[in-house]
Amino acid sequence: MWMAKRAAVILSAVLFAAVSASPANNAEEVIFSKTGGFMQLSGNGTSNGTGFGFWVWCAAGAAPGSNGGYQNANACQGSIYFYGLEKHAAGVIGQVSEGPDGIYTMNVVQGTAAQLFSGTLNPDFACTLTNTTPDPKGPGNGVNASCMFFGLGGGTGTASITDAVVNVTGPK
Repeated sequence: MWMAKRAAVILSAVLFAAVSASPANNAEEVIFSKTGGFMQLSGNGTSNGTGFGFWVWCAAGAAPGSNGGYQNANACQGSIYFYGLEKHAAGVIGQVSEGPDGIYTMNVVQGTAAQLFSGTLNPDFACTLTNTTPDPKGPGNGVNASCMFFGLGGGTGTASITDAVVNVTGPK
């Protein structure tokens, strides 16, 4: 009988500790995502428009006590595709900045962190993505996109997306 009481006390203590635990000190993160969008192109030798999509994740603010790295650099990583110009998604890297009222701007280029650090980064495009809904949470958000193409036919592209998934998590 005393074993059952002792087990109940230990279980209660474990549950109390789990329930009263303080939340993790997480970084602020920003995610922009959209499939099946359309981008109008100008000055592109291949097309006047293209299917367009993106999934980009950024560390928008370092976690309390962070020692540096990508969190302090507001680093971004993800992928963007232009189906009328290229048949696959291309990896992107970049940085995010926060403006007034929870508006975030991601500046990304095609490539990888390894290419950047080794000096071999030679992107076919660079894009800027900006949410239009302050402090976004989830689907149905606006994102304005503008891109410059150094390869893939050249020129520029713009898109105003109204149904993107934009999510900001963690502390502000």
